[in-house]
Order: sequence, then C-alpha cells, then structure tokens
Amino acid sequence: MNLDSSVEFWSDSKMPYVETRRACQSRICYKSHSHSTFSIGAVDCGISHFSSFFAKDQKIGAGSLVVIPAHVEHSCNPLPNKAWSYQMMHLDAEWLTQLLQELKQDILIDHQIVNSLLNTPIPQLKPSIINNPLLYNAFTNLNAILFNPKISILEKEQYLIEILTQILLPNFNWERVCNSDYYQQLLTQLLECIEEDIESLSLKVLSEKMNMSRYALIRLFKHYFGLTPHAYQLNRKVNYARKLLKEGCDIAQLAYELEFSDQSHFHRIFKQYTGVTPKQYAKN
Repeated sequence: MNLDSSVEFWSDSKMPYVETRRACQSRICYKSHSHSTFSIGAVDCGISHFSSFFAKDQKIGAGSLVVIPAHVEHSCNPLPNKAWSYQMMHLDAEWLTQLLQELKQDILIDHQIVNSLLNTPIPQLKPSIINNPLLYNAFTNLNAILFNPKISILEKEQYLIEILTQILLPNFNWERVCNSDYYQQLLTQLLECIEEDIESLSLKVLSEKMNMSRYALIRLFKHYFGLTPHAYQLNRKVNYARKLLKEGCDIAQLAYELEFSDQSHFHRIFKQYTGVTPKQYAKN
C-alpha cells in the first residue's frame, strides 16, 4: 500500500491484540508520544535517533530492536535529510500480561515485571535498545508471518505466541521505573478525571484538581509521563482516534467529537503522532 512513503499495516479482527506496520525509506518524523500498547520496533536500514525521557538518547542502526513498554514517552526519527526503514508492532498490554501469567512457570521473567506490564496509566518499565541478531531475525520473521496472506489466522496466533515466549520476551532487558507511590496515587486520581471527558482540560483546571501550582503540575507530568499536560491530552486523543478509526468511525465526525478546531487540524495532529493521516490509517 503506497502512502507518502512506502508504509503498510497489518491487523485482523480475529487477532485484535496485535497491530503491526512496515515502513520503507521513510522520512516522516514523529512528535514525542506514547502508546497504551507494549511496542517492539526494529530498524531494517538507515540510522534513527531514539529519544525518551526514560532512557538515554542514542542513534540506532540496522539490526537494532527497540522495546517500548506501555505509556512510555518516546520518539524515533531519521537523521536530517535522511531516510530509514523500520518495523513496529503493538501488542495489547492486558493480552500480553495474561499470556505471561499463563506461562510464568515456563519462562524466566520476574513475577513483579509481569505485573508491571499491566495497562496502568503511569509508565512502569523503561524502554531499551537491543542489538542482538538472533532477536532481530526472530522479530522480522514473525512480522513477515503476520503480513503473509497465505498463512491462516490460527497459524499466525501460534507463531506469535511461540516467538514471543520462546525467543523475544525472555531476552528483553526489564528495568522498572522508580517513582513515588504518593504522587502516583494523586496522578491516578487526576487521570481518572481526564478520562471522564475527551475535552482537553486547561492547566488552571488541572492544577486546581491537584491542589498545586501550574508550574509544579507541568514538572509532575514531565517526570511521570515525559510529556506536558497538554501534550499528554493530545496524545490521548490520537490514541483514542486510532481505536475508533479501526471501528470505522467517520473522520469528520471524529474530528468534531475530539474537539479539534476542524478536520485539517485533526489531520495535522494525527500525522504528527502516528506518521500517517487519519484517512491513510483507516484505509490500511
């Protein structure tokens, strides 16, 4: 499927817990963002700059894997005036947690780490870069299987579980984010208020709910999410839009419901966070 660059997606309603993409010679840049999914990326060629509040910035090249736990802020972009090719897979965090709980006697992953994979709104695990040819080949083979139209869904599910549990997950670097339980409780209450309405809340309203200054609120969000309150709410809207676009929601109606100024504004923000337009995402 030809987009601005060569990008293709794969997902299937019979396996709703996984979505994956491949991009070839892409020059698209992303704003710092996060996903509610557990994500695995791979660099196929070229060089990319990986950045995250929760890890050291670094350049990554062909053969590198990027492991991004749920809700972790990050961006991965080509060098100026350069292109790169990559793959990115998104796994539902609750599905992955359930899978690991089923297999906790069979694979060597700490039980506390498994619990940290739960789809909580606050980042629990740090992202990591892995340079291991065996893991890169296993991931790219898995992605090729998912994209292959000649392989049945039952076989794809089997391959996904086998490669994840036998090769990938046991060899990932798992490191917890150390945060204050006190502020996590306050943030959880605040995020519950945000979740009640898709409308973006102002700094003034948020600071009143948290009973702290606007400056302190910005620092708190940056510390826990790597994003400002405004960026966090935009990111949330985009992730919500992805879900509704998959369900066939009309783009114009969605832009209105998410309270963007117009469809063009929605188009621009969505592409900044996902690398494709709402129409391209829905079509794929």
